Amino acid sequence: MLTPLDIDNKTFKKSKLGGYDINDVEEFLVKVMDDYEMLYKENAELKSKSDAMQESVSYYQSIEDGVNKTIENAHEAADSIKLAAQREAETIMQKAELDSKGRLDELKFEIAKKEAELEEKRKQMQVYNIRVSSMLEAQLKILNEDNNEC
Repeated sequence: MLTPLDIDNKTFKKSKLGGYDINDVEEFLVKVMDDYEMLYKENAELKSKSDAMQESVSYYQSIEDGVNKTIENAHEAADSIKLAAQREAETIMQKAELDSKGRLDELKFEIAKKEAELEEKRKQMQVYNIRVSSMLEAQLKILNEDNNEC
């Protein structure tokens, strides 16, 4: 690609007969050089903006990937907690059946306690999901605002 400096430094051979008027050629070259310089600078600015926008998109994509991974890990953790709580509840129930004479009330209390803990974990998971969703929505809003500014 030609640069404005290439146009400015271009010289033409002079012919002895029927050549172009040097002043007309030089005047035209000055106009071409000015227009070309303006387009050259504009192209460089647009390329710079495009590169910056691509970096922003990459950044927000990495944030989105991180948020998605966090959500996936949260679901896995919730499933694990739920499974562990269910197993523990089953174990407690089996113990209660074996030793129902004197300890039945005590075991029922433990079951109720574990179920309350499970419910609390579920509530915590809901709060966590809401927070992660809010963070993701905020990041998407920032991305959309950045795109609208450009």
